[in-house]
Amino acid sequence: MTLLTLENTAIVVDSTADMPDEWLARDGMYMVPLTVHFGDETYRDAIDLTRDEFFAKLAASPVLATTSQPTAAEFEDCYRRATEKYEHVFSLHLSQKLSGTFLAAEAAAAGFEGVEAYDTKSVALGLTLVVERLRARLEKGISIEDARAYIEYFRENATIMIHAGTLEYLRRGGRIGRAQSMIGGVLGILPLIYLTDGELAPFAKVRGSRKAIETMMKFFAERTSADAHIYVAIMHAAAPETVEPLRRALLATRPQTEIVVTGQVGAAVGAHIGHGTSAFGMIVE
Repeated sequence: MTLLTLENTAIVVDSTADMPDEWLARDGMYMVPLTVHFGDETYRDAIDLTRDEFFAKLAASPVLATTSQPTAAEFEDCYRRATEKYEHVFSLHLSQKLSGTFLAAEAAAAGFEGVEAYDTKSVALGLTLVVERLRARLEKGISIEDARAYIEYFRENATIMIHAGTLEYLRRGGRIGRAQSMIGGVLGILPLIYLTDGELAPFAKVRGSRKAIETMMKFFAERTSADAHIYVAIMHAAAPETVEPLRRALLATRPQTEIVVTGQVGAAVGAHIGHGTSAFGMIVE
């Protein structure tokens, strides 16, 4: 039985993974960008705009930023390059309940032997997390059956908790789903939203960052145990001051938690969540 390793297996993500640039530059990593539009201006996410440049533009722009998914042809080009060097390719993408990106990847993958496309039922820090946990297994060597089984396990068990800085962008972009009902009219009240089965759902209404962290930790504690192996990613949207308090709270709740990565979301995700948001994604293994 041939084991899949980092030497013979590539991973493709879309740009909503929002990985650190140095991670994307590693051998075997490929990224297909979504496109961000400010009126007639068009930018490739993670290529034409840095994260900071995007949020500065978002704050100053008189028009709403919108996004569009990659084409199947863009995925075909990526898979062609990947399969020239690697025997197997896992193509991991944001939830199809949030974007049609996966469907374009799936259509393209049908034309390539050894390429498998997956809807991870996640986005952003969730995508980063599944890639890093899969790469940890590839580093040691893993059968294709076990790799597929882990991706499926992640799809069904990972989650994301989001403290929204504003709901305006989610509402205007049509991504808010059931959380719309939680938009409060009282100053300072914003919802906590979580990702379940690939879509956004309300968890609680909170006022202020202290209460938000307390409630997020209740969510975290209820879904973990004191002896669990917990892996977490933390991201923010133009709100770096939120990262350290969230990191400290997670480790205080479950000291064994491994923080895999902290970072900032990019343009494709930022266009829909706006400024001030903080979030963590988690998987228990």
